[in-house]
Amino acid sequence: MSEFPKWFCLKNRLNFTIDPQINSEDARYYFGRNDIKERLQRQLRRSFVAPGIPKMMVWGPYGSGKTQTLFYLEHYLKTETPNSCNGVPHTLYVTIEMRSNSAASHLHMQLMEALGKDVVAGWVRKLFDQVSNLDTAIGEFVADPNIVLALKELRAAGDSTFVAWRWLTGQSLKTTELSELSLTRNLGEVGAGDLVNALVAVGSLANEIGEKLIFLLDELEELQNVRAGDASESIHQYFRRLADPANASVGFLIGFKADVLDDAPQILQRGDVVGRIGTSNYVDIPPLPAVADVQVFVRELLRNLIDPDSTTTHIAEHSLDTELGIYPFSRSAFDLLADYATQDPTRALPRYIINAINECAIQAWDEEKLLIDEEIVNSVSQYVFA
Repeated sequence: MSEFPKWFCLKNRLNFTIDPQINSEDARYYFGRNDIKERLQRQLRRSFVAPGIPKMMVWGPYGSGKTQTLFYLEHYLKTETPNSCNGVPHTLYVTIEMRSNSAASHLHMQLMEALGKDVVAGWVRKLFDQVSNLDTAIGEFVADPNIVLALKELRAAGDSTFVAWRWLTGQSLKTTELSELSLTRNLGEVGAGDLVNALVAVGSLANEIGEKLIFLLDELEELQNVRAGDASESIHQYFRRLADPANASVGFLIGFKADVLDDAPQILQRGDVVGRIGTSNYVDIPPLPAVADVQVFVRELLRNLIDPDSTTTHIAEHSLDTELGIYPFSRSAFDLLADYATQDPTRALPRYIINAINECAIQAWDEEKLLIDEEIVNSVSQYVFA
């Protein structure tokens, strides 16, 4: 009996699962939703004109493909960089974690640590090589002298550069550490806007050397964990300032779970945040609406995951009742799977459909069947789509 991938003519993969966090090549896939894909691409292209950097929310129910959407957008930005971008996208995927007492400082540190000291220090050194006076050059896009001092210090070697980085991430420094760098206060002491100013300064630094800083922030439903009123308000102010038109240097593509927009974290649906981002940049990723939509999704997935040459040979050798785009399902089993997927509209989602395909294929392999038939689809789907 052949191994599972060979049994189903899979192309350089172990199964039918799509997960860009495991296989980076999967980021290029966005099946069965050309209308949403084109809308997302259009909004990204427009965003580099106004507001100057992408600011977008992607939301939908569990299993709708929000994470896949974020990775696809990252892939699009890197491989089909819009002409309007005028730079090289520097994208960072971050899964956000929030606790009941998490405040803006906790969010800020996650973003800065994901970016990394070495990257920012490299940008400072690159700018230094391009200008005659680093202080003057940084001062042209950073108003706060403390931020200028901290960024400039990253070019140095030794302990001081680590102290400067800790300050930029929002960690509290001792009085002696502040004094050694000539800093007058800890970052964030005057509010969440202080933290945003530092992040925007880093984004402006990236822009100066030809890069565009864009965060892909996933699982922002975690914001609902925050219970402390002051902490929640500081996070609200952080996002409000990031969404402000004055920030044209730090982009963000945010994904969060919500069946309807009213289920979104309150911080992300407050009027002063929505008004700044714009309702057209809140993109819903809904269930696939009809049998035909599910069939398109499955056809595109199967065509991309199997090797067409070996599949064509395999079908001919065994006279199988199938074709490219349907294989490894029989024709009737393919139609039956789409019917099952749409019986409950809330389950017509990529996660459940892909899970059903995988489970059906594993059962067919275990039973040494060359095709997934109606019997297998019936036995698997009643559990996956229940």
